[in-house]
Amino acid sequence: MASHGKSIALVVLAVCAVSALLGAAAPAAAQPKVGVLMPLSGKGASYGAHQQVAIKMFQEKGDALRLVIYDTRGENTDAINLTRKLIGSDQVVAIVGPLFSGESEVTFPVAVQGKTPIITPTSAKPGIAAANRPWAFRNALTSDKLDGALIDRWLAAHPGIKKVVILLDTKDAVSKSDGSVVLPAALKSRGITVLDSISFQTGDIDYSAQVTKAKSLNPDGVVVAALYNEGANVVREVRKQGMTQPIVAGLGVMDPRFIELAGPAAEGVMTVNDFWTDNPDPAVARWVADYKKRSPTPPSNAAALMYDTLDIVRTCAEKSALSGKPDDLEKDRERMRDCLAKVKDYKAPVTGATTFDANGDAVRQPVVLVVRQGKFESVR
Repeated sequence: MASHGKSIALVVLAVCAVSALLGAAAPAAAQPKVGVLMPLSGKGASYGAHQQVAIKMFQEKGDALRLVIYDTRGENTDAINLTRKLIGSDQVVAIVGPLFSGESEVTFPVAVQGKTPIITPTSAKPGIAAANRPWAFRNALTSDKLDGALIDRWLAAHPGIKKVVILLDTKDAVSKSDGSVVLPAALKSRGITVLDSISFQTGDIDYSAQVTKAKSLNPDGVVVAALYNEGANVVREVRKQGMTQPIVAGLGVMDPRFIELAGPAAEGVMTVNDFWTDNPDPAVARWVADYKKRSPTPPSNAAALMYDTLDIVRTCAEKSALSGKPDDLEKDRERMRDCLAKVKDYKAPVTGATTFDANGDAVRQPVVLVVRQGKFESVR
């Protein structure tokens, strides 16, 4: 795999039809150059591997985009430097990425300063795009759009829950926000008492002390705010120590690898997202089947959202009559920004009808999920 100091320019020539939702395509310069920031190594490399498969699938559809891909390693400093490179020396018309909320918090201001539209497929911490308008966008549902519905379904399934403990990762940006702000607010507004918030950090291996403390409080339920790896470790430890209380987890665990790593302990865990591999929708089922032909593991939401984000960017590139001339780069970037701002009820191939709100954040229908027999299933 290429290191973060190298770009992989991927060129695909095609004549593409434009979504009717964004209007008919105007004549455009060949192969608009679009930057992509993703973790190909280091923190989040597994997410990046899924996104790579999605990118290949996207390109094989015949797409007139030239992608300049950089490896951020999931590191904020790398993400900043590579954003500057994409804007400056690479002169891209738009940037797709980065993956993590922490990266987005530091790269979005760079894109604003460089007057270049940037759209992350996955960052979910509330407020990041809103603080960097009008150049920043997110094709991801922020956790504040998800957690209310999740808690409502969880409490409906377990009406005896009156008091909970929260186990949260304070190093990961979205998990920290979810566990310290969004989920507590959703719980308290529904009359649920938060007995304690118990922290750990990304990369921790031993969670026994945190779970022992949680167990001593005798909660009615356990709330987890973490990404899939740490979330799986926490859930395993909860069950190992004999805690049988219902578990609800934020969007960070919604990945097939959570179930793989947690094993039987994942059974019954409830979470929320806008994509899951067993969605019976025929279009989604076909996409998942195509993905599985190329990968030994099923797709995560990071893959689905990368695919759909590139589809939106491609449509805007075709719609916006880009010049492609160096002297017109500033205007081309403005055209891309303005097109993204007008996305409404866009029929994204995998995640469905998508609108970007005034904050630049995606709005679409979420789904509450529960792990049953080793798979995520929608909660009816």
